[in-house]
Amino acid sequence: MLRALSLLTLVLLSGCATLPQLQPPGIALQRIDLLQLGFDEQRFGLQLEVTNPNSIPLPITGIRYGLTVSGIDLGTGASTETMRIPANGTSRVQLELSVNAVRLLGQLSEWTRRPPSELSYLLDGEIDVELWPRPLQVSREGRVPLTIAPGAFRL
Repeated sequence: MLRALSLLTLVLLSGCATLPQLQPPGIALQRIDLLQLGFDEQRFGLQLEVTNPNSIPLPITGIRYGLTVSGIDLGTGASTETMRIPANGTSRVQLELSVNAVRLLGQLSEWTRRPPSELSYLLDGEIDVELWPRPLQVSREGRVPLTIAPGAFRL
């Protein structure tokens, strides 16, 4: 019995070694849209560019992400929208982040007086790929333009 279990374990381990390795996709935050700025809710639209460095398409089944802007942790979000990133290709992804945090009021108040045209950011998270055993970790920091939607300020 012990011998059969050992043999089964070796077979399973050798099977795992032959799984193809997936490289994590590259991500870049292309734009932040301030959709709504109110006392009870702040909503941001995020436009990401996702680059697949793999020679096979990536069937994405979910994304979980966190966003820090200008040193302020805006929060986390998730999307279960399915998408397919072509092999060695790039796709644009729209996400939304809702924030309800009193600590942001000072920064948001400043943005109403002098809206910045560009913000520094740190975006990190994980991407679920169909039939892949674990999420792919992603992270990117940089600068991104900020656009403010008409009627966004609802104070």
